[in-house]
Amino acid sequence: MGFFKQCGILMLVSFLYASLAYAAIFDISTETIEDRITIDEFAKFKINIKNNLDRSNEYRIYTPNFPTWDVRTEPIVNPITLELSPHAEGSVELIVDPLKIREIGTYIVTVNVRSRVSDQLVSVPLKVSVLSTQGLIGGYVPTVLTNVGIPEKIDPRQEIPIKIVLNNQNIIDYPRLIVRLESNLIADTINTSLGPKEEKTLEIKTSIDQFTKPQEDELFVSLYRDDLSIISPIVKKIRVISYADKELISEKKNLVMSVSTYDFTSNDPEYTGSFRVETTLLGSIFSSENPKASVVKENGKRYFVWNVELENNKMQVIVTRNFIPLFVVIALIVVMIAGYYALRAPLAIRKETSSLGKSEGGVTEISVVLRLQNRGNTRIKEIEVTEVLPSIVSVEREVSIGSLQPAKMLRHEKKGTTIVKWVIDNLDPSEERVLSYRIKSKLSILGSFSLPPATAVFKAKEKIMTTASNTLQING
Repeated sequence: MGFFKQCGILMLVSFLYASLAYAAIFDISTETIEDRITIDEFAKFKINIKNNLDRSNEYRIYTPNFPTWDVRTEPIVNPITLELSPHAEGSVELIVDPLKIREIGTYIVTVNVRSRVSDQLVSVPLKVSVLSTQGLIGGYVPTVLTNVGIPEKIDPRQEIPIKIVLNNQNIIDYPRLIVRLESNLIADTINTSLGPKEEKTLEIKTSIDQFTKPQEDELFVSLYRDDLSIISPIVKKIRVISYADKELISEKKNLVMSVSTYDFTSNDPEYTGSFRVETTLLGSIFSSENPKASVVKENGKRYFVWNVELENNKMQVIVTRNFIPLFVVIALIVVMIAGYYALRAPLAIRKETSSLGKSEGGVTEISVVLRLQNRGNTRIKEIEVTEVLPSIVSVEREVSIGSLQPAKMLRHEKKGTTIVKWVIDNLDPSEERVLSYRIKSKLSILGSFSLPPATAVFKAKEKIMTTASNTLQING
């Protein structure tokens, strides 16, 4: 014990001398947290440093007594440094570990503090009393260097990989070694073994509830030989991140309808925002949503958009696309078209002009052509075509060579109108016939006027039917 007292006196003298020499650069003081331990416990001290410079400085803290003693922080930081602004103060809490101490007694552990700016060194003596060596195993202090790897950011939807490296520093055999993982979110135990001087890597995957709220947590990793803790727990800071996710959970389809169910989930119950589902123009027209969505168009695409309202971390929406109304409309159009073709008159008449004669800026002569076509699938017969012309024009009796002569041409004396009639015996399916005549106006017609439709009476399928041509618009 006399030897340790002498060492202590020498260290105190050295410390006082160094403190006086470098007091102008930085000041150091210590606070004792725990200095009386058993062989399997750790002492704790706080090192306070004051920067006396007008510039920032960084201080590195270490012990020259390794591997007899080890000095570390909790959680472990390597190297141990402290950065201070000009004239600022700071502190570091140190754990002092008796790695190779075998006997009860009082020991002086040296801690060096080195300035990065000036490279000057101050040594601080820490007095530790070892009260019991009961924790020794076979005369050795249990020393298992442990390294823990875990992602700092954790997505609760995914498995969490944890890697633990164990390095046995002495010849102690651990046939039953227990690794405990403990935090607010993780609780796991690994049973393993570790031979003398052996290094082993443990890799596990664990999981947490997918709706775990975003939060900070600390994972404590401890080693036990039976019920004896053989390391100071290693602490790892972890953070559960927030997420927001849309998932199609079911979709039912048939020819005219589809029902899609989406779940929007988040582990943040206070989540505010929106989510969207892509759609099309027809989809937006023929869809119903529960709850109701708004439709937006971006970059040429359409989307249903919902404002998020979570209940138990989830919001469910259902999109029903119902094309039955569209098919009904299409069917009605088809029926109407079919009905039109089924019910329309088989005889079509088109009225047009073939030439105009003009004088003094107005129309004086007009050649009119009537084109008749049997557009049905049976013969039509006994066709009588009638034209009623207004009083301002008169009909020339001569017709073009090859044209059918009118059967009658009458003039109504009171009204002044002229009635022209043609008779055609029959027209086979798809057969056409052209009727033409020429009219003259008594005066030049300026502007525009129209000739009324020509009419026809005929027999088709033993039924008497009528039809009419278009009105002929003439622009002078």
